[in-house]
Amino acid sequence: MATTRVLVTIENPGNRRVLLEWMQAQDEYEAVSGGAERLRDAEYDICVLDEKRLRENAVAIRDRRRAETGVLPMLLVSSATDFATVKSWTHHTMDQDLWHLLDEIVTTPIEHVELRSRLENLRRVRTQSVALAQKTEQLLLLNRITRHDIRNEMNVITGWAGQLDNHVDEAGKEICERILDSSHNVVELTRAVREFVEVLEMDNDPKLKPITLETALADEIEKRRSLFEDAEFVVDGEIPPIEVQANELLPSVFRNLLNNAVQHNDSKTPRVTVAVTEQDTSVEVVIADNGPGIPADRRDAVLGRTEEKLDNPSAGIGLYLVDTLVDQYGGTIRITGSDNGGAAVTVTLETVSRGDER
Repeated sequence: MATTRVLVTIENPGNRRVLLEWMQAQDEYEAVSGGAERLRDAEYDICVLDEKRLRENAVAIRDRRRAETGVLPMLLVSSATDFATVKSWTHHTMDQDLWHLLDEIVTTPIEHVELRSRLENLRRVRTQSVALAQKTEQLLLLNRITRHDIRNEMNVITGWAGQLDNHVDEAGKEICERILDSSHNVVELTRAVREFVEVLEMDNDPKLKPITLETALADEIEKRRSLFEDAEFVVDGEIPPIEVQANELLPSVFRNLLNNAVQHNDSKTPRVTVAVTEQDTSVEVVIADNGPGIPADRRDAVLGRTEEKLDNPSAGIGLYLVDTLVDQYGGTIRITGSDNGGAAVTVTLETVSRGDER
């Protein structure tokens, strides 16, 4: 394991001397000079600071941690000897914002055994988080390259299959249509994967804003009509001109549901009905089809809600993405049977009234 760089920014000269002398005697730690002035720009793996420096530099610490690759651990040196953990110290100070900036706490007088234990724990956290962040970045890059290459190859296949249509008999035309359908499905799958990766890259608390339901839903219905020429898409009633709490990925919720209603439909003419019902503080969007339906015991599985998630044979990345997004929006999704014998998926979203600020 490489040497761990530690930035020490402590006001008390005695505590600072104890830390620096101890680190000088260790092969695995290297003290970074500069103090609090280097919080933003110094290269370090762990920061050791006291309560005063923490409060004075909370903004700088928060900004640096957000910009860092992996976790940048903070070790607090506290004179409050009765509070041996970050949580207990936080309850003492009643400052929840500072709690989120800390990872470990060591009390004074500083004991070398305790100090080593805390630093070793933070050293492991730092090393593992950086390795994980780098691997994640590599996988995301591989994902983007792979999606791009797959889409290009599928476009070539689609083009050649279209050219064959004029050179084959009726049986051959049917095969060409199947090739074209499968090609479109693969392209749609790569889009779902891209959007799912975007969800993974979001913060745990995604930024939501008012999104016009009519635009997001109506546009996707029209696009599906163009893509699936043999299917029927019917809007039962009107789509009200209301706004819902969501983000730019809302159209992908409806796109994946509409795709699923056709792609898994064994009817001669797939029929998809969309109905929107406005409630007091929410809106229900029901997308129903005349396909084979989804058995009750498989409905959680297709949404990826089982322990296996996407590893379950019944799960699909499109519906898993839908369930994830709707949950982030504070909405709900449920699957039932439709009046036409197929499946009906009901998405409930919070509506945004004028004056709402979220």
